[in-house]
Amino acid sequence: MSTQVGKLSQSISSAKSVRIHKDKDTVYDFKLYPFGERGTYIEPELISEITERLAADIEDRFPAFDYIVSPEPGGHTWGMLAAYRLGKPMNILRLSTELYDNYEVCIKRETAYNENYIYFDGFKAGDRVLLLDDVISSGATIRCIARQFADMGVELVGVQAILAKGEHYRKLEADLQVPVVFLSGV
Repeated sequence: MSTQVGKLSQSISSAKSVRIHKDKDTVYDFKLYPFGERGTYIEPELISEITERLAADIEDRFPAFDYIVSPEPGGHTWGMLAAYRLGKPMNILRLSTELYDNYEVCIKRETAYNENYIYFDGFKAGDRVLLLDDVISSGATIRCIARQFADMGVELVGVQAILAKGEHYRKLEADLQVPVVFLSGV
C-alpha cells in the first residue's frame, strides 16, 4: 500500500461520527469524512490523492462521456477537481431547501436525514454524462438524479464516487444498468 492510498484509508478509519436529528423520531448516525459533504479540513496530500485517483479511475473506466455532473454539497468540489484534471467540462447540480424562480428543472430529494431540492440547468437531450459524488450511502440521491436524466433524455454513462458505504452500490448498478465505481468501501 502506498502512502497516497494510506491517506484516504486513514481519513475513512479516523472519521468521527455525529448524530443528525431529521425530526423528533428520526435519528441518523453520520460519519464526518473530511472529503464528504460535512467535511471541513482536508490536507493537501489527501486532496491530491483523491483527485489523481478519481481522474485515473475515470480515464480507465469511462472513456466516452461529454462532461461530469456532480451534486452539491459533497460531490461538486471533487467533480470540479476531476473535470479540471481531465480537461472536461462539468455541470453542478445545485441544492436548496427552498424553491427558486428561473430554473430549468427542479426535483425534490429526500435522504435518511435531509430533504431539499436539486436544480438541473444546462442539460440537453442526448448529453452523455458521468455522475461523480463523494459518498454512496443508500443511493437515494443518485437514483433521483438518474430518473430525472432519463426524463430529460440525458444518458448516464456511469457513477464514480470516492466512498461506497455497504453494498447498496450493487443494487444501484443493477437498477441503473451503468457501472458504479468508487475508490474505497466501508
